[in-house]
Amino acid sequence: MAPTESREDREAKKYAYTAIIERVRAMIAAGELAPGDRLPPERKLAETWGVSRGSLRQAFQALAERGVIESRQGDGTYLLTALDAPFPGEAVLAAISEQEGWVRDVIEFRQMLEPWIAALAAQRMPPGTLDRLKILVCDQQRALLAGREDDRLDAEFHQLLAECAGNRVVGPVMTAVQSTMNKSRSAWLQSSERRFASVEGHLRIIDALEAGDPAAAKAAMEHHLAEVETHIFSDQQGQ
Repeated sequence: MAPTESREDREAKKYAYTAIIERVRAMIAAGELAPGDRLPPERKLAETWGVSRGSLRQAFQALAERGVIESRQGDGTYLLTALDAPFPGEAVLAAISEQEGWVRDVIEFRQMLEPWIAALAAQRMPPGTLDRLKILVCDQQRALLAGREDDRLDAEFHQLLAECAGNRVVGPVMTAVQSTMNKSRSAWLQSSERRFASVEGHLRIIDALEAGDPAAAKAAMEHHLAEVETHIFSDQQGQ
């Protein structure tokens, strides 16, 4: 069971998230940002503001939940409306708390389904598909070395694996919940260390698939998802 968050930790979070939101408000007041504009890249904002990318993503997610900003895949984050009304730190923390509960549910869903997908894929993978999975992992490695985001490649790996399960229900289900699953994916792939861990997890899965070993494929996916869960929630307890 996760330890109860202390009052000091809660206050530190409130300060960090409120500070980020006030930075956005200051950009609007200075005329640097208006509704419809795209915000600077996440990496640049984190460096400029001296905050972690994890805190930045969580604060932005809280703003997105309230319709202030919108993240458009492959096109950046856009301001939808000005921050005219106060947006207190407690409101941000409430949104963050909701997100953490939601991410836990998403990971639990993945743990129920994806190990069995990997086991089926080890038995039913169509010819040539293993090579496509290897190419995706190579692309992940290149993106990592170049300092580029690889959320999309991570998603493509898991989606392709679902399609390899040879079940006409599994693929469409995974496609339908992909945007929801991205909540856990974005929380997971926040550092180069985690992205390396993601690549290694995918390589272990590929080894089991190549051996045609359903039990090993299932175990490799279980290990991969357990690693995701451990990193995300141990980080949150330390924030």
